[in-house]
Amino acid sequence: MNIINPVSRSNASLVRFSLLLALMAAPEANAIGDKEAGLSFRGENLISLDSGPGKEFGSSEVALTLPLEDRTREDESFTSYFHLDVTKFDWRGTTAAQNDYVWLSMPIKYSQQRDRFNTFLVTLEPGLMTDGANVGLDTVGINGSLLGRRLMRDGGYWQYGVIVDRAFGDYDLRPVIGVAFQASAKTWVEIGFPEVNVKHDFSRGLKSFFAIKPSGGVWKEEIEVGTDKQEKMLRYNNWQVGIGADFHWREKLWLNAEVGQLINRRIRATDAAGAEVKGTPEQGQYWQVGAKLKF
Repeated sequence: MNIINPVSRSNASLVRFSLLLALMAAPEANAIGDKEAGLSFRGENLISLDSGPGKEFGSSEVALTLPLEDRTREDESFTSYFHLDVTKFDWRGTTAAQNDYVWLSMPIKYSQQRDRFNTFLVTLEPGLMTDGANVGLDTVGINGSLLGRRLMRDGGYWQYGVIVDRAFGDYDLRPVIGVAFQASAKTWVEIGFPEVNVKHDFSRGLKSFFAIKPSGGVWKEEIEVGTDKQEKMLRYNNWQVGIGADFHWREKLWLNAEVGQLINRRIRATDAAGAEVKGTPEQGQYWQVGAKLKF
């Protein structure tokens, strides 16, 4: 079984730069509130396709998140982050998806306690979706959600609203619905669409989770066909079903690991000849490791 190296030679310098940014941001993050900075590496098994060109397919990703601002005033709160992820595909047997694909964004979250039992939440994440060859207004993408929560007396809530998330491989509007509750003294459950998350605390320093969520992206890339340069979209989507754990290593540093299954996978890109190609990779496994500084 082959596993893609999550840190390719082409983005190794980016990883070193990301680590430097995380260290530089730590003192500021400590000053603005209860936040965390994280760096993660994800890889997929190289596996054959159910349909489409090529012999095997897989991908890898490096992601960095840094806190920027955290403000609370009476019944309102505002938080913002810096986020960067670099995705690399390995679609063997084709000339499609050959670049390093960047999503550089600033997630912003706002919440308001409307009354004793109702909370209003807004998230916006403007960003650049590019292969680095072309950056402009046409490479701007925006994730966002508008949610309401009906709070329960026991600490749980009902959730409803709408969401736009590039993790689905598009920017379509989708509904959000779900319920969250404390299943036991150490187990928290969130069930709904588009995510399911079950968390269990074995101890103060060891926390486990089970999650189902969409995982993909949309990028704008520049394809050279002869002497012409064409701007095209690359879309990748799948669903992750995984289990993982967070381990408190020392002081403010936590380590985390996750493994799971990838289902309902699809990719649509443009090859070197300018033709659109579509692939449906088989179900496969993924893994992810990372570290977080919690303040």
